[in-house]
Amino acid sequence: MLNSIYIAVIQIFTLAIGFKPDSWQQTLPALVIGMIGIFLVIGIIIIATYTLNKAFSKNKDESDE
Repeated sequence: MLNSIYIAVIQIFTLAIGFKPDSWQQTLPALVIGMIGIFLVIGIIIIATYTLNKAFSKNKDESDE
């Protein structure tokens, strides 16, 4: 009884969503491009923060005087 209900729910669920097993071939490149973009932006923020920190930090010798 539970097995037949489970099968019916799975069939309704897959029909409602339109399950397409080959869709990863279309979505994977978009995912990769998005992840590369995220890592590039994070890298640019890290480099900018490091550069600004080096440019505006005071040396220990100058702060003693």
